[in-house]
Amino acid sequence: MSNNVSIPRPPDVVTILWERNPLNQRAPRTIVEATVIGSAAPCNRFLGSGESLARAENCLLDNGFKRISEDRLGVFGVSVFVWEDC
Repeated sequence: MSNNVSIPRPPDVVTILWERNPLNQRAPRTIVEATVIGSAAPCNRFLGSGESLARAENCLLDNGFKRISEDRLGVFGVSVFVWEDC
């Protein structure tokens, strides 16, 4: 009798701190800093400081991540994305 029990792989998590120009409410949101726990491939190139938040979000969502929270803090905000291999 074989026991094929394995520990599941932890989820990949991406947190993005972003900002918006306070003098122009129509300005796009840009990334201040992004933190990746696990992997964010193939979206790593969009997660650098000064990059477009919209491009990063689109890449993450198109590659199986789900946005689990987004909080606004004045001209700043934090978005959290998770990908689970179920």
